[in-house]
Amino acid sequence: LVVECTGRVNKSGIHGVKLGNIPKNIAAILRIEASIQDVCVEAVLTESKKLAIACIAMDVNYGSFEMAEEIFNEMYLLQKEYLPNFQ
Repeated sequence: LVVECTGRVNKSGIHGVKLGNIPKNIAAILRIEASIQDVCVEAVLTESKKLAIACIAMDVNYGSFEMAEEIFNEMYLLQKEYLPNFQ
């Protein structure tokens, strides 16, 4: 999971900064993003084209499963040497 958070960096390293309670609207967005990333990992581990397309379609930036499938197909053609068993 990719985590974006507030932090401070100095010569002794990277230090997280506690934010306190996250507003519900921001927490909801973070839960959605975490769920999308979870499905993405499952798609890669199981080499599932169906899950990969679902993962893309879940993102609010894409409008439909049809668009998600087009995006998957285009990306797969560019990356197939790294994903030879996706079905």
